[in-house]
Amino acid sequence: MKKAVVLNASPNPDGSTAQLISAFTHIYNEKLIVYNMYNEKIAPCIGCNRCADGGKCFMSDTNGILNDIFTADFLIFASPVYNYSFPSPMKAFLDRLQPYFFSESSQIERKGFLLVTCGKSGKYSIEIMEKQTKTAFSELSAEFCGSYVFANTDKRNTLQQNEIRKAESLAKEFFGIV
Repeated sequence: MKKAVVLNASPNPDGSTAQLISAFTHIYNEKLIVYNMYNEKIAPCIGCNRCADGGKCFMSDTNGILNDIFTADFLIFASPVYNYSFPSPMKAFLDRLQPYFFSESSQIERKGFLLVTCGKSGKYSIEIMEKQTKTAFSELSAEFCGSYVFANTDKRNTLQQNEIRKAESLAKEFFGIV
């Protein structure tokens, strides 16, 4: 059975990001694990560099998430935009990928996708977030397969039918559903 892991960086369980996750994943009929990063309470990286020698962070609060990611076929980052980037709980997770920066593995083992919601156009934010995501996916042995932006949520926070169809279409391609 294939497995997909979603890292949801939104504090709002019923908001725009949750709607986008639902539109993107509802066609996926395999195992789906969704982590709400606000519930994970991940400590920030303290820059101790202990991971440079051992390849692992001495703090264990990301172990469960990482285990699921490294055994998954698909990885999805889903996030609202906070100051042109990810909210702090997701950023803490990304910072804690430092041990994998030191590793030599470049073998692609999973596919990755980025879902973004933003209050305005997202014109500059998506560039920043895609760069961060590509780096993180590389460290997590995932191929960056694309992104989808649900923009202007300050004016409306409900996906329209055409946006849902677009998310479904991208998801079918991403998950390899015919």
